[in-house]
Amino acid sequence: MKTTRYLLITMVMALVTLSAMASDNNANSLNERFYKAKLREMVYRLHITTEQQKKFEPMYRAYCEEMTALWNDRKKPIKPSTSTDAAAIAKRKMEMQQRAQGIRMKYIDKFATVLNARQIDRFFDVESAIQKKLKERREQARGQ
Repeated sequence: MKTTRYLLITMVMALVTLSAMASDNNANSLNERFYKAKLREMVYRLHITTEQQKKFEPMYRAYCEEMTALWNDRKKPIKPSTSTDAAAIAKRKMEMQQRAQGIRMKYIDKFATVLNARQIDRFFDVESAIQKKLKERREQARGQ
């Protein structure tokens, strides 16, 4: 009886572990697909040549990873109960935006070694449009 119970518990633990690993793989796969779609959109909308793309892609991947890490680091939003709480939340948002701006400043010089002036000028507009499109799709999915 104890052996059967032990075996059953072991099997359940193994299934839970495998399930967690599978969801991690799915999340990583989804993140990779999303990154590749963003890269394709950037290449298309900025008219990046094949030669430019070879140099741009590793820089853009590093940029996306830093931005993703920054936004994933934020705490879950809470509803402020006092004006002091609301001020603290607003300050936290501004700090995150400031850190994001620092990452953008860091990478714009790197991108300028590969992209031409027109591409650099449009880079953040295109990125913003991609993010807006993603947000709209998420909201549509939640609404359905």
